[in-house]
Amino acid sequence: MDGEIDLELYTISIIWLNKALEKLENNESIEEIETMFNESFNDLNRLYLDIVHDLNQEEVNLNEYYLFFRNGRKTFPHYIELLESIDNDQLEAVVDSLIILFNNFNKIAEAFTHEEVIR
Repeated sequence: MDGEIDLELYTISIIWLNKALEKLENNESIEEIETMFNESFNDLNRLYLDIVHDLNQEEVNLNEYYLFFRNGRKTFPHYIELLESIDNDQLEAVVDSLIILFNNFNKIAEAFTHEEVIR
């Protein structure tokens, strides 16, 4: 990445996640749900790694990140809660991975909150 958040990738990953949650609620194919969760995880993980890389650069334009993480302070905990409520052995590994990833995003969001207070 080049200092910009790939919002298209984020949107696609959240769509995968929401569709998987909807299918899970409707008791649809666990294999299909697992695939959707994995797609979401792969996209979100790529985005997370890109963001961490960008934020570790010497010069960072934080404006776009502030907006993303300000919104994330609301959405990340929501997804953590939803994922933690899933009780399915077949989905456990990918759901746990998504929870860890959203917790990592949330930690960055909380750091941005702290940074805003300091400024």
